[in-house]
Amino acid sequence: MNIVNTIYNVGSLALIGVSVFYGINNHIPLAILYFVASMVFLFVANLKSIIKTKEPKDSLEDQAREMIQRSEAAIFEMQNLAKLVSKTALSLIKRSGRMEGYPEEEQEALKESFLRLLHNLDLSAKDRENVLEEYNKFIEIDYVYLLLESHIPINWPKEDLQKRREMLKNVNKTCPAPERIEELLKRNESLSNLHQELLEDYRYFRKYNRYRRPEMISKYREIRTKINL
Repeated sequence: MNIVNTIYNVGSLALIGVSVFYGINNHIPLAILYFVASMVFLFVANLKSIIKTKEPKDSLEDQAREMIQRSEAAIFEMQNLAKLVSKTALSLIKRSGRMEGYPEEEQEALKESFLRLLHNLDLSAKDRENVLEEYNKFIEIDYVYLLLESHIPINWPKEDLQKRREMLKNVNKTCPAPERIEELLKRNESLSNLHQELLEDYRYFRKYNRYRRPEMISKYREIRTKINL
């Protein structure tokens, strides 16, 4: 995939995000406009693969047949993406002001659905990783908050309390490594078995960009009430 295709694919994803944003804020006409624009960007980004011809030895009829097949396949995938984005956008609009958002299990299912479609639309592995950058960042933030923010320690020395505050304050810019958190907890005798398990989960996610124990996602709120420093 060349740089132009990459720009169009990234632009399409950005427009989808803008469409969802306007949908959430009840600007339906603008949401539809940006959604249509994102579909156009996707089509242009994948136009080369749609009209790609075979070797000259193939007849004009064979080339035309392959072009039609590629066009039908691309349209089918973009229709699937359109349905998924529309369903997600409408769901977000309806949930706005009513619910906290998607449960973690639903978030993961939606993520996998988007990734499958983007793969089928010939988006490179690197570009798919870029799409997940913000998504994965917030999962790391969740781990940091779960490990350090659930309970305020009262027996730690001032310098370690300050380090904890700085880690939480700067988490949106740079998430502290699991090793830094482990060292801080261990030094203050706050490293429980639950902390150790969560640190392993955090390490695994940083290495593989996926959950080590998916079943723990649904227990997030329950864990926050149990973990102490």
